[in-house]
Amino acid sequence: MFTRTFNLLLSFLTLVLHPVIGQQGSSTLIKLANSRLEIYFTTRGELAEIVADQVAIASDNDYQSHPIWELSLLSTTGETLKLNPGDFQQFESRLTNSQNLTMTWSESQFPGIVVSAEVSLPSGDSLSYWNLQVKGLRGYALENIRYPIISSITADQNSLLALPNWMGHLVRNPLKVLSGMYNKAYKLVYPGAMSMQFLTLYTPSRKGIYLACNDSMAYQKDFMLSLNDQQGLVYQTVSYPEYTYEKDTYAIPYQTVVGVNKGDWFTAAEIYRKWAHQQDWTRNSRLKNGHTPAWLDSTALWVWNRGRTQQVLTPATELREKLGLPVSMLWHWWHRSSYDDTFPDYLPPRDGADRFSREVAKAKLKDVNAIVYMNQLQWARSTPSWSRENALLSAAKNRDGSTTDHIYNIFTGKSLTNMCIATDTWRKKYTGIADTVLNQYKVSGIYMDQACLSRMCFDTTHNHPLGGGNYWMRGSAELAKQVRNVTSPDQQGKITLSGEGVGESWLPYLDAFLALQVSMERYAGIGAEPIPLFQAVYHPYAVVYGNYSSLLKPPYDEMWPDEHRPADALELLDPVYNKQFLMEQARSFVWGMQPMMSNYRSSLENDRAREMEFLYKITRIRNRNKAYLLHGEMMKNLSLDYPEDRIAISKLSIYAGQKEKVTHFEKNYPTLYTSVWRSESGSLGVAIANIAGEYHQIPMLLNLADYGIENPHATVYLHTADSRQKLAEIHDGKLDLKLEVPAVTVRFVEIIPAK
Repeated sequence: MFTRTFNLLLSFLTLVLHPVIGQQGSSTLIKLANSRLEIYFTTRGELAEIVADQVAIASDNDYQSHPIWELSLLSTTGETLKLNPGDFQQFESRLTNSQNLTMTWSESQFPGIVVSAEVSLPSGDSLSYWNLQVKGLRGYALENIRYPIISSITADQNSLLALPNWMGHLVRNPLKVLSGMYNKAYKLVYPGAMSMQFLTLYTPSRKGIYLACNDSMAYQKDFMLSLNDQQGLVYQTVSYPEYTYEKDTYAIPYQTVVGVNKGDWFTAAEIYRKWAHQQDWTRNSRLKNGHTPAWLDSTALWVWNRGRTQQVLTPATELREKLGLPVSMLWHWWHRSSYDDTFPDYLPPRDGADRFSREVAKAKLKDVNAIVYMNQLQWARSTPSWSRENALLSAAKNRDGSTTDHIYNIFTGKSLTNMCIATDTWRKKYTGIADTVLNQYKVSGIYMDQACLSRMCFDTTHNHPLGGGNYWMRGSAELAKQVRNVTSPDQQGKITLSGEGVGESWLPYLDAFLALQVSMERYAGIGAEPIPLFQAVYHPYAVVYGNYSSLLKPPYDEMWPDEHRPADALELLDPVYNKQFLMEQARSFVWGMQPMMSNYRSSLENDRAREMEFLYKITRIRNRNKAYLLHGEMMKNLSLDYPEDRIAISKLSIYAGQKEKVTHFEKNYPTLYTSVWRSESGSLGVAIANIAGEYHQIPMLLNLADYGIENPHATVYLHTADSRQKLAEIHDGKLDLKLEVPAVTVRFVEIIPAK
């Protein structure tokens, strides 16, 4: 590394004394630099190195074989053509004040095509900003642009990768993980399962790389991280323009951001949220603007049950009476049709419209609100409505005219087809069903499964641009608007629209976001770790709920084939997995989510009394501290030596009988969970959950100024499930105390500055 840096410095001196920028064949490097970051390019425009504090964040010794961009073009004859800088004969560059670089490539086998890239590094900024424009395209369809391509990012076995894969994933030793993957790549689609536009790779001993896009209009793109043939780590942003042969010029309508991150995933989230909180989706968020229904905000506990009213509303009402606080339901299998193979033929309900409506109304009177499952994206070809309504016309089409179909229901083998949300026909179909469900049955909302996802469509008969662009997000916004507009006056302001997963682009349109990553081991086993990355950026702007945490084995739909029906559906899980339940609930509590449990039965009050009591403690403490845990901003966590224990993990398909039994894993996990929150009034709250079988003593050391509190005088309160008591007074701006947290319990410490 010393030799490499020394050579780069020599190259820079050569550049200053003998400028040869733009001259072919020169080994001189072009340097963009400020006090925090240095970026080196060759005089042919290849990226050579990114350096911070004299340490390489990315260093490519073979940069000539790794182009910084690549175009994929489609000719009018259907031939796919690839272009990169090596296909051009002429290169020019212009460097301004060592902080703004323009590079231009021209003269290739495609006369008239000129590619221009700009990289800027503002003074004192740890982030650089990358733009790209292509001219001379008329007659070619621009399928995608890969820019920037950053090869050989520095990583080792101690590196960590934080991805906004919906709520957030943390990958340890990504080099090893990628090398074991079939395609050796992470490909995250935005807008969609990539809920935000940033990721970070870091190592505790040095600065990490921060990669983002500042796209405020939600254009279609992929974020890719992969291994090249030399086992080097490569990043690329893949942009998907609207598909046309008519335009001569295309400029990527957003910048890619490349910089350094000194810290961990939370530090990266703080960098991103400075930009994110300036966007329209945060300014127009339904939670922040008070547009979410009052019953949603006051929900103390969600229950995810499936089936008829007696399997869903009856136990929810019993739980409401036990808890003494509002309960809400995520309701699957309420519809007449078999789950996952007969969408969208939901109506009428299994119990019949009259009984269903009566039971929903009775439950509402007891503070039990239900949102019902309605997939936003899928139509089954096997349904009579598919042919009768000519659904194929409004299905999303691939470039070759085919549809994207998937078999989710392995029992029946019937497929579901992706519909195009940008078509009036599909939106009217969905809205018509919503009209009946919301206005006739009077449910409290709709769980719009697969809402926080996007697709590309190439159907020329649809009234939207083809391929990429941002029409899918516009269609999603229009669908939510149409559903709200069809809602009757007595339901206005009272319905919740929920999406699957989380996504920044949907903040103005959806009220709630289901984040099952909190219990991802239950469906994905041991691998990437869930982290509250989305909450670290957007907690005050989104109601996040969800948990597949269960004490019972999964249920089985009564309408699925009998031959696959398991004998042990909804039986108790082995008690060895009780601590997994506690861990999932502890995460949910300290990560600022509305708590949820799956598959509730009143028998659990006796069969799993300790686990249910832990959940009730979480629910009651959270309910009293919504200023922090619903509306507060997540802050840097306590610096503690978190104790760990080996915890048994059960992995089982979320639907019983899918040809598998419980898969058993064991891994060390924390038994203590904490988080720090700042309310809108400027107070601090610390959430604490102990899932161990013995008490933990926690050294609580906080400098109030580090959390934006300038007044050194404050009062400290301790919340238990049943009380709030004064704990201490602060006069020097520092909290320094030891707090004992009993076994399998939760606490909340509130720090209120003096006025």
